[in-house]
Amino acid sequence: MAKSEYSQLWRRVGRFVRARRTELGLSQGDIIKALGYTSRNSVSNIEVGREGLPAKRIYAWADLLTVPRDQFFRFVTGESSDMVDAAPIDGATASLTAAEQELLETYRGLPAAFQRRLREQAQEFVTLARAAARGPAARF
Repeated sequence: MAKSEYSQLWRRVGRFVRARRTELGLSQGDIIKALGYTSRNSVSNIEVGREGLPAKRIYAWADLLTVPRDQFFRFVTGESSDMVDAAPIDGATASLTAAEQELLETYRGLPAAFQRRLREQAQEFVTLARAAARGPAARF
């Protein structure tokens, strides 16, 4: 990919990121906290297309922007030209209970390292719940 193609891609991604962040009511400060950035310049540079999203943070950005990870990855890497067909995950948030919504908001407010730990613990709970559903003999 030529330098001008990267620039166009970064601007397209930046416009989407800014629009989606605004749609979700998130500030750049919220992004900085949630993803562990140390400077507002990093987020601002991404949004105006001066730099691209770091590969190691693409999924974290997708989670924060509540869009499908795979489609966002293809969009950010240039495999897909837009995110129009991506149904935002938060379309389901309208049906969340108050407790679920509170948990989601708490999760979004955590630094990336704690979000990762929380996801790992959630998987452990899923495993425990499955074992409990199989009955007492399955737990040993």
